[in-house]
Formats: sequence, C-alpha cells, structure tokens
Amino acid sequence: MNKQRRSTRLTTALLLLLLGATPALGQVSPHAHEHEHEHAAGLHPDTERIIVTASPLAHTRDELALPVDRLDRQEILNRAGPTIGETIQRVPGVSTTGFSGGASRPVIRGQDAYRTAVLEDSLPTGGVSQLSPDHGVPANPLVADAIEIVRGPATLRYGGGANAGVVNTLTQRIPRTAPKTPFRADLFGAYGSNMDEGLTAAVLEGTQGDFAWHLDGAYQRSEDYDGGNGQRQNGTYYKGGTASVGGAWLGEKTRVGASYTYFSNDYGVPEPGEPVSIDMDANRFRAEFEQSEPWAGIHKIRASGVYTDYEHKEIADGEVGQTFDNDQFDGRVELLHETIGGFDGAIGFTGEYRDFSAGGEAAEYLAPTKSWQFAGYLFEERQLTSALEAQVGLRIEGASVRGTPLDATSKKTRRFVPVSGSVGLLFQPRRNVTLGLTGSVSQRAPGDAELFARGPHEATGTYELGSSSLDPETGYTGELRYEWDQGRIHLSGAAFMTYYEDYIFGNLTGFEVDEDGVLVPDGTPDSLDQLFYISRDALFYGGELSLRADLFEIASGNVRLDGQFDWVRARFHHVGPGVNSNVPRVTPIRWGGGLSFDADNLRARIGFIRSQRQKHTGEFEPTTGAYTLLNMNLTWQLATVVEGADVELMIAGENLTDEVARNPIAINKEDVLLRGRAIRTALRVRF
Repeated sequence: MNKQRRSTRLTTALLLLLLGATPALGQVSPHAHEHEHEHAAGLHPDTERIIVTASPLAHTRDELALPVDRLDRQEILNRAGPTIGETIQRVPGVSTTGFSGGASRPVIRGQDAYRTAVLEDSLPTGGVSQLSPDHGVPANPLVADAIEIVRGPATLRYGGGANAGVVNTLTQRIPRTAPKTPFRADLFGAYGSNMDEGLTAAVLEGTQGDFAWHLDGAYQRSEDYDGGNGQRQNGTYYKGGTASVGGAWLGEKTRVGASYTYFSNDYGVPEPGEPVSIDMDANRFRAEFEQSEPWAGIHKIRASGVYTDYEHKEIADGEVGQTFDNDQFDGRVELLHETIGGFDGAIGFTGEYRDFSAGGEAAEYLAPTKSWQFAGYLFEERQLTSALEAQVGLRIEGASVRGTPLDATSKKTRRFVPVSGSVGLLFQPRRNVTLGLTGSVSQRAPGDAELFARGPHEATGTYELGSSSLDPETGYTGELRYEWDQGRIHLSGAAFMTYYEDYIFGNLTGFEVDEDGVLVPDGTPDSLDQLFYISRDALFYGGELSLRADLFEIASGNVRLDGQFDWVRARFHHVGPGVNSNVPRVTPIRWGGGLSFDADNLRARIGFIRSQRQKHTGEFEPTTGAYTLLNMNLTWQLATVVEGADVELMIAGENLTDEVARNPIAINKEDVLLRGRAIRTALRVRF
C-alpha cells in the first residue's frame, strides 16, 4: 500500500471517529456539572482507588472506557517477583518475555517491546529493554506503591509505543500528598527456597511542616534456579537493587519536588556454552511541578521531567564484550482546563531526546543513534446524559531517528509525523453495570533497531538487519469493555480487534549465517539465525474475562471463588499461498481460578493458571506444550507488643506440583524451563 493511500485512509478514519462523536458532543447536557473529574476536594471516598495512567483526569476504574487493572502494594509483595514482568504476569491479558531471572519484560495481548510502554510514575524508565528480551527494565517492583496496567491503545498520552497498552509503576519518590503521620516505615524481607533467593525492601516517609520526604531501597539476590525437572537452569541468577531519595514542598496550591534514583542489576543470560552476564546501572533524576488555578480558565498545570543515564555491560568469560549506553530525557506538561460548554479536559505536550550508543561487539549490531520526539495532545470528556459519557482525544507527534543504515557508511535521518485519535463511550445504564466502547486510530514511528540494525545479536542468536525505508505502523482498534458488580458477584471482560497496516516485526528467514552475515550450512556451530525487520498487514483479536464470587462466610471470614481467561489470535494478511500467516511469539489461551479466604487477620488463596499449547506458531518458531502452575499465598497478621505497628507473615508457593514448563513466547524457550517448585517466606513490618 503506497504512502498516499495510507495517509488518505488514516485521515478518513480520524475524521469518522471525531465526526461520529460530534452530534452527541454538541448537545448540552443538564448533567454536565454533576461530576467534577479532578476530585481534589475528596469527592471520591478514600476506599476508591484513583487510576492515574489511563487519563489526564482523575478517575476510578469504573469511569474509564478502556480496561485497567491495578495491583496495590500488598498484592505486589504477595507476588514479589524480581522484575515488573514477573510480578504482573498473572493479570488477564498480561504475560512476560521470561528471558532470564533479571530480564523479563511485560507483554500485553501478545505484544511487547515497541508496543507496550513500561513507565515509572508516568514517564519512561530510560533503558534499552525494547531492543532485546535479554535487556532488563531498570525499575524495581518491591518499592512500588502500585502498578497500573492499561490494556488497549493508550497512545494519546504515551505515543505509538503504547499501542498495545501501558504498565506504569507508581511510587511516592516525589510525594504527591503528605503522609498521615510525621514518620512512616514499611519494611519487607523474604527468602525463597528454590534458588536461595533473598529479597529486602524499605520505604520510609515523613513530613516536616510543608515539606514531605521519601527514602526507599531494595536489594535482591538469587542463585540459578531449578526447573520443574530438577535441573539447574544456568544463567538465571540475579542480584542488584535500587535506592532513592526525594522530597516535595506541598503548598496550598503548589507542589514542587525532585528525586534521585540509582538502579543496579547484575544477572545471568541463559546462553549455551559460555557463561554470560549483564551488569546494568542507571541513574535517574526527576523533577515535578504542580499548581492549582494558575490562570483563569486553567484548573491545574502539571509538569514533570526525568533524565536517565543508563549503561549496561555484557560480560562473557569474565571479559566485557559489549556495552549499551543510553542518555535520555523525557518531559510532560499537562494543563487541565475548567469546564467549557460541558467539556472537561486537558491539553498536553510531551518531548523526548534519546542518545544511544553501543560499544565493543554491540557496535556491529547497532551503530549510535539519536532520536527526538515532540507531541501535543488533546483529551476531552463530556457527560451526555446521566448514564452516558463521551471521551475523545487527538495526538499529533513529530519524531525523527538518526542512524547509520546497513547499506551506507554515512548517517541518515528519518522523520515521521504520527497521528492518533480515539473516541470512547462510557455507558452506565445501572449503578452496577459499566459498558465501554472505544474506537481508535494510532500510528507508531519505527524504532532505531527496526530501522538501523545491521549485525549479530549474540544473546538472541540472531543476525538482525533493519530497513531504513520502513513506513510508520498504523493500527485501527475497536474495544468493548463490560463490567457487572452484583455485590457478591463481580464479572468483568473485554474484547478487542486491531488491524495493523505495515505491522513491523523481525522476520526469521530460515537461513543461518556467521558473525559476518555470510550464509552457512544449517547446523554450523555458532551460527546465527538471519532476521530481517519488515512490515506486513496484520490482524490481532481476542479478549479477557475475570470473575469473582463471594460464596459463604465461615469462621468470621469470607470464602471467595475467582476465575480468569484470556485469548489472543494474530495473523498476517496478504502473505501469499503456502506461507505461514501466524504472527510469531503470541500468547496462547490461558485460564485459571482459585479459592480464597479473607478474615480480619488472615488472608489465604490457592489457585492455578493454565497455559494451553500454542498451535498457531510463527514461521520457524518451535512449539511448546501446555502446562498448569499451582500457586498459593497466605498472609497472617501477627499480634505485636509495639503500639501502632503492623506485622504480617507471608508464605507463597509457586509451581507447587513442580511442573515442567516452558514460556511459549520466550525467544529462548527451547533452552530454558520455567522455575520449578518454590516456597517463599516473608515478613512485613509497618509503623
């Protein structure tokens, strides 16, 4: 499809989205002022959890058209994964790349890397995890306040890199509100049996007058773990931690603060033959500013920026063979305007500068690149009737990537103007029923590796070749969300369909090459799989379903049943007869459930998650069998002699049946088993 035709289709789709909403948006609703979205005056009860990721306006989960999940701190510590991906992988629609113990990136609806944004406090983490699954995300879940997951395009605020969704780790490193007491501490320690695992974390907060401060730190370590067959999985160890200090001045209408965070991770890479490890370091400097009623017509202005100095070294046989350096700045400004003609909304601007370079053998894979991005977006809401609300948005972005193509020695700059738009309808015919319908068109500029990769990538066993002539990727998505809360029974689900024009992916050719890219016979020792970044039209569709039912009460506690199901199917279009049309490494059907008991001082759950065999594998992609993981956790609140202290003992078991299992979407699934039986004991103390 040529550029003119693509541009015409995109423009037409955006006009249809916006014009389709215009008749309803033009109506003046008598209920327009019934709901003040900022909620600064506490219109939402404290028990409701405000979602900050999906919209510039403060909302609870029921007030959003897109499906959003949120793990609070207690749930995060119950799972206590060493990475963000491991921690959230049992959320419906979410899985993980699972490459190694220290590198496991989130995957939403079968898509990761350049289509799932991984953020910390709504700004990028500044690493290079999108380049390869062996690169970890420089963020630690043990110090998080919460983790929010948006399933579906969140491109208006976060760009094309959030076309599949967003994972946002929320912290209090720059305090948003003053702690309820002058000093607060949250201490956590855990030990895991399978891999001699040790986890510790501490979060300290306090206030002095109008100044609030925050300190946190975490350290994690483990040996190589045993798989379900009892065999040691070499290269799965990890050790590292994080430390952060931050503070904010909290005035009557103004908040200003800053923080510094250091992140370190040393972990193994499961590569046959030689021992390989990655030594990662990141320094992150962040500042935030917020002011209420700064000018007439503006309810609030928010500004935030983060600079990340990232480096990792890939070490083989004790020698540094490759280095990856990334200096990155990201900033965001949002202005929330007062209600105008029944509309509540925000105008936002984002910018990013990224200076990437690779050294040693990695310089053969990707020459230095520089990337710029600046975008403006508009997000508006209007209550149409007492039961119906419209949510519309538009984003226009300028992006450029400068690098060295495969077939040239001089640098080349590619410039793009991605445009995204969406219209959502939120319908609540009854207080306990929510329906969300969203249509969106989003564009993504190709990434640096997709454009300029040109050599061997040892960790994945591939020889990758980019294409500097790639066009932007365009996705057309329809999403339906349903939620029903009957009190004792809660049912939620979502169904989606996305059609991509020029879906960019790494295509395995079936040929093997040496480190210079020269074809060699199949089975040649140390050969690499040839991979070209190309684009094809593709269709993704599927959905998620979750159920929670309170069964009965016993021993002053409540017994609950829960269940979940998610499914993704992805196929290429127009591939020709006899060609495999399956998109590679897409999550298979997963389903599971459990029973839990919840009382005042005791919470317990036992449940399972089953991954079906993926029948629809991509070209030259090996298959993996189905497996079922049985898990349990127990949290017991202990009596304490210290007034005001809260002490909890936590016990968690993973893969209790010691199932032999392989991650169906891991690129190294033939070589690495998932972790076998593991029992973790933890103690949490708060005061």
